[in-house]
Parts: sequence; structure tokens; C-alpha cells
Amino acid sequence: WKSSQDFQQRLGGEIVGNITRGCVIERLGMMRNQEKMAYNYRTADKQPPAFPRQTALAVDETMPQLNSTWREKICHWSFNVIDHFDLSREVVAVSMSLFDRFLATRSNRCNGSTALLASLTTLHIAIKVHEVRKIKLSTLANLSRGQFGPKHIEDMEWAILNALNWHVHPPTSMSFLSHLLLLLPPQVSDSSKEELYALSRYITELSVCDSSFVDIDPSAVAYAAILNSLEDRRYRRMISISLRDQFLRSIATHVGLRPDDDHVILARPKLKRLLTSSLGQENLPTTHENSNVMQTNQSAQQSQQSAQMQHNPSTPQNITTVASVTSSVQ
Repeated sequence: WKSSQDFQQRLGGEIVGNITRGCVIERLGMMRNQEKMAYNYRTADKQPPAFPRQTALAVDETMPQLNSTWREKICHWSFNVIDHFDLSREVVAVSMSLFDRFLATRSNRCNGSTALLASLTTLHIAIKVHEVRKIKLSTLANLSRGQFGPKHIEDMEWAILNALNWHVHPPTSMSFLSHLLLLLPPQVSDSSKEELYALSRYITELSVCDSSFVDIDPSAVAYAAILNSLEDRRYRRMISISLRDQFLRSIATHVGLRPDDDHVILARPKLKRLLTSSLGQENLPTTHENSNVMQTNQSAQQSQQSAQMQHNPSTPQNITTVASVTSSVQ
């Protein structure tokens, strides 16, 4: 216990949120290890299975590879479902991580039926593991308009869990973002922290549906979103250069993330383009009012990709079905 206490003191033992600074740094280190090892998309197809391969779905080499348009539609549909049931939007990031890594074990090959069933199933797994509130399996099955039943989802769940070696707790860019911002110097005002989080969180959510981020480390996406947000002229007025440099030095020292990292360099221009495309402007006001505008604009853009949701959360028929949203997969 004493050595743990000394460790906390060496890192700076002040409380940030409900945990110590040392605990935040330790968590970030573990998350970084996870994204490089068990949850690395680039090695998903190379991990040995937990059970014999006979339990996995066979891969037909004549099947087409899933393209970015199909994936984007599936992602937007997932956000619509999560918003409809008022669940955490991070669930979609978890679901898409499962979906992408599962398809990687199949050389990204699937037909329309497999893509639809896999998307339903990974969303089911993500909700079951990461949410207190649940959606009935029959409710999700109904979104396929009778194409799949609960038994189909259960069978696919077993295939996905086996293929992924039961690795269903991926560190997401949103989780990295929340932890990294806890390392902001205490001199930064709470309102500035909230505004920085609002914009950075919005940017990271945009990346979830963009397939070009699939093989970029989530930590790099979160860090790139923070760097892009800090460059906004409004944040330059709210957070001094000295405090910003102190914050970035802390991340470099304790987390190992730096602005010149390859994945960070790759992510930053992509995120800038996504934000500009989403909002139609280079610099986003950082007031609470405009944070609401961000959410409104995001919802509007998603509605252009798929049919708009109704407001009665108890009626799953009002949600656009996965079959209709991704009909182009067929």
C-alpha cells in the first residue's frame, strides 16, 4: 500500500474527477497496451481462436468485400438506434470496433445478409456488456423486418465472440478523450474544460463512421481531436500557451502520445475535413449554445443518411430498420 501511495505522489496525487491523477495515468497506460495488442485491428485476423475454427462461420472467398458506404450506413443506423433508446453514444464506437475486427477475421468479406446480421449482433453485444439499460433481443430482431430472429442473433453472437477471443471491451477514442482531458492543469477553468470536451467529443464521434479511421489507434484519434480543438482561436484565448504546453508535456511524459506520432499526423487532417464538412465552417464557437448546435447538425446529417427517427422510444417499429437503411448491401 505504501509503495502505491508513493507512486501516486510521484505522479502528482491530486484528485481529478473522482480518481487520482496517478490512477488516470495508469488507466491510460493499460488502454494503450490494449489497443496495441488484443484490440489491434491490424492483427485481428492473426489471433488464434479461443475455440476450434469449426465453430466459426465459413468464409466464401467469392463474397465481395464490405465497402465504406455500407459501413457508414450501418454506423449511422446504429447511432439512430442508440439515440432512440437514450443510451450512451460510446456504445456505437464499441459496436463498430467489434464489427470491424470480426470482418477482419473474414478478410472483410461478407454478403448483405452477413453484414446486416453482424451489425445487429455487435450492437446487441455492446449494449449488453457496456450499458445498464438493455434492449430486448426480440426488439433488435424486429428491426430486420423478419429477416432475422433472436436465434439468428444468438448464433452470430457465438461466432463473433469466438472469432474475437471474447475481447469485447475495446478502448474507444471517446474513452481516451475523457481520460486525457483529466490531465489538464487545474488552473484551466471548469467551463473551458467543458467546452474543450464538447468539441473534441463531437470530432471523435464523427470519426466512428469513417472507415479511414479503422486502422488508426483510438488514442491517436482522441489526441488529434484535442490538438485540433486547442488550435481554434477561441481556445487559444481561453487556455494560455503555458498551460497548453504543460498539458501536452504531461501527455507525452505519462502516456507517450506526441504531436509528431505517425497516427496523430495521419488523423489530424482527416478530422479537420470531417468537422468542416459536418458544420460547414472552419472555426466552431465554443459556447454551450453552440455545443447544442453541434448536436443538432450531427443529427441532421445522420438523418440525410437514413430515415429520421420518431420520438416514441417504446415503439421499435418507428426506428428505421437495418434492412432498409443498408438495402444497398443486398
